[in-house]
Amino acid sequence: MFSKSLSPPQPLPENLWGDRWQFVSLPAEDLECRLWERPIPVRDAAPLALPSQQNLDTNVTIPGLLINAGRQAMGLSRWLSEQKPEQVAAVNLELGAIILTTAQRERWILATYQDEIVREAGQTFESRKAECSNVHFLLIQPDDSGITYTGLWILNGHGS
Repeated sequence: MFSKSLSPPQPLPENLWGDRWQFVSLPAEDLECRLWERPIPVRDAAPLALPSQQNLDTNVTIPGLLINAGRQAMGLSRWLSEQKPEQVAAVNLELGAIILTTAQRERWILATYQDEIVREAGQTFESRKAECSNVHFLLIQPDDSGITYTGLWILNGHGS
């Protein structure tokens, strides 16, 4: 059941699909003092979304969604930036789908899943969000080297 103020989720445009995705987590200090400080071309944070602004302990685990987008990394990052997810939004799980809610109250399906292990990982993602004032992140990378990132958003919305 969708809130009247939210649109039904739409599939992400096919030309922006990433190659792989996974749930990840980082200690708050690593997210804010290491990853946030890296030279990432497209990035933003929701107002008061940084863990220190939420008075979160530096060791609290912040959940995130990492998308390995391959050659689509910059296109996906730019498209996501145009949606202004940092203003309202959140990444949430709904019935086997990972949904991004944007500033315009639009909802986009970033990925779908059916696997029980992924479902359990998603429950952990949602539990960790609840434990840290809904602070979470969305990270886009062009490959799995762990060296280069294309987009980063630190979010603190509920998405609904």
